[in-house]
Amino acid sequence: MITQGLRLPSIKVAPFPRKKFLDFCSHLRIQTKDFGMIPMQMLGTQSYVLDQICEAVDRGVTTILILKARQLGMTTFFIALDLFWAMEYSGLLGAFVTHTDQAKAFFRNTIKIYFANLPRTHRVKWDQENRDMIVLKNGSLLQYLVAGTKEKTKGGLGRSSANNFIHATEVAFWGSPDDLNELSATMSTHYPHRLKIEETTANGFNFWEERWREGKEDPTICCIFVGWWRHDHYSYSDEHPWFLLYMPKGHDTPLTRLERTRYNAVEKRYGIKVSHNQIAWYRWKLETENYGDQTKMDEMFPWLEEDAFVSTGAQFFSSPHITEAAKKARTIKFMPFKYEMGDHWRDTSVVAVRTPRAELKVWEEADPNGHYAIGCDPAYGSGPDADSSVIHVARCFSDRVVQVAEFVTPLVSTYQCAWALCHLAGYYRNVMVNLEITGPGEAVFNEMNKLRRETQMMVDRTPDGKISYDLRLVLTMMRHFLYSRVDSLTQQLAYQWRTSGSNKFGMMAAFKDAFELGRYEVRSLFLLEEMKTIVIDGGQVEAESGKKDDRVMAGALAHEAHRRWIQPKLEALGLTYARAMAEKEGHGPSLAEKVAINYLKMQGLGDILRPPEL
Repeated sequence: MITQGLRLPSIKVAPFPRKKFLDFCSHLRIQTKDFGMIPMQMLGTQSYVLDQICEAVDRGVTTILILKARQLGMTTFFIALDLFWAMEYSGLLGAFVTHTDQAKAFFRNTIKIYFANLPRTHRVKWDQENRDMIVLKNGSLLQYLVAGTKEKTKGGLGRSSANNFIHATEVAFWGSPDDLNELSATMSTHYPHRLKIEETTANGFNFWEERWREGKEDPTICCIFVGWWRHDHYSYSDEHPWFLLYMPKGHDTPLTRLERTRYNAVEKRYGIKVSHNQIAWYRWKLETENYGDQTKMDEMFPWLEEDAFVSTGAQFFSSPHITEAAKKARTIKFMPFKYEMGDHWRDTSVVAVRTPRAELKVWEEADPNGHYAIGCDPAYGSGPDADSSVIHVARCFSDRVVQVAEFVTPLVSTYQCAWALCHLAGYYRNVMVNLEITGPGEAVFNEMNKLRRETQMMVDRTPDGKISYDLRLVLTMMRHFLYSRVDSLTQQLAYQWRTSGSNKFGMMAAFKDAFELGRYEVRSLFLLEEMKTIVIDGGQVEAESGKKDDRVMAGALAHEAHRRWIQPKLEALGLTYARAMAEKEGHGPSLAEKVAINYLKMQGLGDILRPPEL
């Protein structure tokens, strides 16, 4: 695994002028809610971030991601850095980007206060200042930009601009990740004083949570977590009247189980011992200002970085269960792939890719002894603005269901969705498919039947009478799979699903119960993100306005196939999760597995059995 401690070779980056910056800050006056207008003095949180940035720049790393607790003095610190950088380096092209117009107005006012109190020896006058930018006499320019919090069809932030300094604040609350991508594309890769900072509190499992996880593995990015316990003022002294209120036995007051667990984790990971004085403040904050809501407290005042990413606002699915599932899901690696599709199903192939945003994610390879359920919720048409077609693959046991693969894209038509569905069904072999047949699902089902008819008699034989292993055999196996699904009207009708107001609630409620009881393991963070948005409105279970539920529907369809048809069979066989894992442990590939592996390799699909080199 690549670590952040690597020094990057051959990258020209000027050292961070730490002493000059500290001298600059010592001449600033800041507004505080507790003490009014006072000279700026570095808090522990600010000094820590400065140390980390200096160390990163020394290694040639100029992209800084900062995950922070609330009210740590970071805004004051970074506005000072923005202004210092523009004054220190003539001709700077910079931008600081907020998530709301209100935040932009606050930035502008803070800069004006800094200017008004800086001595001439530490100030470069401005040439102009308005709602869009500030231009200094030394030629430096800082744009005021607003990303916005509403989801947009396309980005647009940073177009027609170039930057060598960017400060993006509260990025997790931006409406579109495209804005961040387009803004990053404007950044210089050669300017010696280049610096890009993204700082934010957490906002659930959205795009920035993924950005943070990717940054932890990227040697060109420095990730800095600032926990609440680094703040100098988040503590009650022994003499404070509220210390004994929340620590009745003083420093001998026992910690709760959760406090003790997190206390030990902070000490082990960061070498910091959180004091009883700090925990007294934390208890007050939790009880008085957050009304005992631990989930809200974790997001705003996290002990550990993973605590910050919590599910908020879940109304149908339980927020704590989503949070715990996401913590586990982040630890499980997947293999990313994409489908390359031509004008005919014969041209379909599976290709390993390097991006974690791959349309096909595989957490577990096919087990020839496994039993699988597939839920499919197709979309009407292809295009970047369309709903997504989703195929959810889960391995089934008598007492548990585990997600093993997920295919999601808005860029396939119904017939291409059918091809992907047939391929995954053929790969996982012992499968029951539950297809949402209403609307576009009917076209998908018709294409699957068409493939079955076309491939029934398409097994070539060599001159000696042996079967020729070519692409047609793959489709022949799909026919067997499809045939097992349509060999009687009763089973055919049972396999497919027509959603209505009368059956959707029962299906979703069963999925919810299985998930919250730990009987359904969801591994897709994007699915968990969608589950946060599911609400009950007028007796109907659906995504809240403007949100998607494609992944949730596909997962619920897979669970319904397991609940109604697969689970009774596995219960009769006694095939529990524990038994299946015990039988698999210590054994090499079975004969059937070897045959399956050889068969896929002969079809050119062997790459799906191993992860790409990342």
